Amino acid sequence: MVKRAWQNWLARRLPRDHQVQLNQRRIFILPSGYGVLYLVVALLLFLGGVNYENNLILALCFLMVSLFVMGILHTFRNLSGLTLRAGAARNGFVGGHGALAVVLVSLGQPHRSVWLSWPGQDAQEVSLETGEEKTVWLNLALPRRGPVRPQRLRVESRYPLGLLRAWSLVALEHHCLAWPRPREDAPSPWDGSGGSGGIGRHGSEAFQGLRAYVLGDSLRQVDWKGYARGRGMNTKLFDAEEGERLWLGYDRLEGLPEEQRLALLCHWVLLLSEAGQPFGLRLPAMELAPGSGDEHRLRALDLLALHGNEGGQR
Repeated sequence: MVKRAWQNWLARRLPRDHQVQLNQRRIFILPSGYGVLYLVVALLLFLGGVNYENNLILALCFLMVSLFVMGILHTFRNLSGLTLRAGAARNGFVGGHGALAVVLVSLGQPHRSVWLSWPGQDAQEVSLETGEEKTVWLNLALPRRGPVRPQRLRVESRYPLGLLRAWSLVALEHHCLAWPRPREDAPSPWDGSGGSGGIGRHGSEAFQGLRAYVLGDSLRQVDWKGYARGRGMNTKLFDAEEGERLWLGYDRLEGLPEEQRLALLCHWVLLLSEAGQPFGLRLPAMELAPGSGDEHRLRALDLLALHGNEGGQR
């Protein structure tokens, strides 16, 4: 109940945005552990000075309190004015890690020893000079398939004295995509054990040459005649002639659960991309025309990650 009320209050006071500038409404400040001990010592000095009527002890106490008050202002100013902006994203597979870029901009003053972290993650330290812009990449765990939006980013500083802790909980509007984890034991698209499976082909093929056999290649593509003649184990390469189309189809994998279908399609996307074989991808609500290359591979993986999430984020 208390946690939900706290989250609701944060959502009203610190709403999500693509860019955030820290100010008095966004910065919280409290004594650190050393700051609490520092205040206890100052209080003991004050009591001792009053009890023994010792002006020197009282002067030391007032000096300590003055430094503490000045520390409040300087610690607050070290974060005030710092601008944070959502940057690019590095997607990854389920169970692994992605990464999100946070762009920090210092406009009117330097910002020293600023720490950034997601909840449960190790913090990264960054310092900026006046007018400087830096990009910090923060790892993000990907526990489930689809868009994964991080929790609030903790921005913290104890500069300059370490007696106070100023922090803000920033909610930037960005996310990573978690691709399905590929099935490591999945058959090759053309293996007899897997049949045609999710593969659909139209047209004919033209022989292009040979390359060294790689574990996972279809045994049907192996140049067995050359192997028998002592030329080593090589895989035949074919290029699609005009009109040739190879499709990976979700609906062709009937009888398998949804996530297993996506894991199998993910494995085939990686396998075909590594072999340089053009392919297309058909999902119930999305389709990717046949193509090849790194950009095509990433688009296919993104579509697999977004399957079932077309209308929004998780």
